[in-house]
Amino acid sequence: MLTIIFVIILVLVALLYAAVPLVVPRQVDALPDERDPVLQDLEEDREALFRAIRELDAREDVASSQREHLRARYEAKAAGVLRAIDERRAALDGTPVREERPARRGLPWAPLGLLGAMAVSALALGPFVLPRVGQDATVTTFFAEDLRRAEALRDLQRAAEREPSVSSLMALGDAYWSLEDAPQAETTYRRVLLQAEADGTGTAPALAYRRLAMLAVGDDLELARDYLIDARRADPTDAETLFALGEIAFATGSLEVAADAFRAYLRTPEGEGDDEAATRLALVERIGPALAALAAERSQEALDDLAEVFWQEGAIDQAVELYFEVLTEHDPLDVVALSRTGQLLFLRGRMDDAIGLLERAAEVAGGARHLEPQASLFLGNAYYSEGDDDAAIAAWRDHIAAVGEAGAGRVPGLIEAAEARRDGEMVADVQGPADVDGAPAPEPDADATTAIRSTTERATAALDDPAELLALGPELYDLYCAMCHGAEAGGGTGPRLAGNPRSRNEANVRSAITFGRGMMPGFGATLTPDEIEVLVRWLASEVASPR
Repeated sequence: MLTIIFVIILVLVALLYAAVPLVVPRQVDALPDERDPVLQDLEEDREALFRAIRELDAREDVASSQREHLRARYEAKAAGVLRAIDERRAALDGTPVREERPARRGLPWAPLGLLGAMAVSALALGPFVLPRVGQDATVTTFFAEDLRRAEALRDLQRAAEREPSVSSLMALGDAYWSLEDAPQAETTYRRVLLQAEADGTGTAPALAYRRLAMLAVGDDLELARDYLIDARRADPTDAETLFALGEIAFATGSLEVAADAFRAYLRTPEGEGDDEAATRLALVERIGPALAALAAERSQEALDDLAEVFWQEGAIDQAVELYFEVLTEHDPLDVVALSRTGQLLFLRGRMDDAIGLLERAAEVAGGARHLEPQASLFLGNAYYSEGDDDAAIAAWRDHIAAVGEAGAGRVPGLIEAAEARRDGEMVADVQGPADVDGAPAPEPDADATTAIRSTTERATAALDDPAELLALGPELYDLYCAMCHGAEAGGGTGPRLAGNPRSRNEANVRSAITFGRGMMPGFGATLTPDEIEVLVRWLASEVASPR
């Protein structure tokens, strides 16, 4: 009996010994001061890495070789953070960190179990993403440099919350801008404006106004114009602000503001000798008399004259507004108004409506070859986009008849591609009649022929195949860009792209193609992301870069 009681007492003592660390943890080991800022930062880094590891299964777009590389990098990072935490806790407790294992005191099962679970998780998971920073943020990173940027962003967030000055908020807004987090950047720059008003200065840095304008361009041009006016007030000599103000004021019809901005831009060191800005200024100054004539009498002649000025200078939207008035108020069979309205609808991706108006214009004119050459090219492109190869071939042949073989550019190659797609033949990729230097293109190798694929399918391959990119880039350009920027990218109704340093900025070009800019429509609903990327890379490397 005594033996049984003794055993029961020992079991109770053992259970009590095991329960004390869980029930009354402070009775066992003193915890470090949780308010210590260094330890707090280290623990945040540790939790961020663990959270990143748990998110690995959500990533399916990283190759296995990259996964192994990333796993090794961040396991090393995690190990370093854990060591730093141990060293900091020891320093706070006043005890040194021992390299050797301490004398036998019993195995710490709870910490060992936690570390074992983390190790199993790290081995089981694939590549991982790093922490998302801030509320509703979209910042994810893969590399150590990006982790440092995320930590820097966290520090900027804390600084802006502790002391919301104009400078601290600008630094935070600039960080969001560099990370392409548009919603957070817009919110922060708006806070800059409010803080400047609260400080009594009333004027925020010009950069805040300018970036708010760029964020507003896609939704509200008039708001973007007003922000740029404020940016100019804050810094009257900033060339980037002046040029953007001229473009957007022109797009909104604020001609006096546009002319004044372009004149000021041309006086800056950056703007001196800028032919594009000088052309824009000349256009604004030319429009004045045409507007005065239209104000005196809203006749078809006055509408046509002003619309022609807009159209020739690339102000397509304003021109078509006037052509629409011609069609509805004066002459519903005006060939020029019909064809140019159809061209704008093509640029907007409304292929059926574009084909209808262009066909009507061709009917009134007596055939597509009697339209202005650009209209027959648009009509062929629209048919081809809709899969009507026979109609596309006929329209393109009418285009060649109008401009002659010498001015046909790559249209014969497009006809060949349409014929092959119609007939289901096996042909080599079409590269057009001449390469970028103007020399005759080599004949394709008969053994290298491949099945005709859609530009969508080819674009995906072209991003990893330089040869395919060099072949597809010109085709996409001919279909969607040449009608405004010229067959050789030398400019037309749109600005010159060849040798233009602005065209080498891939981020800007990608944004312009996707969302539009100024008079240029966006193609985000017409082209796939891969097709847009092919155009961006081809323009930057083969057209904009000096040879």
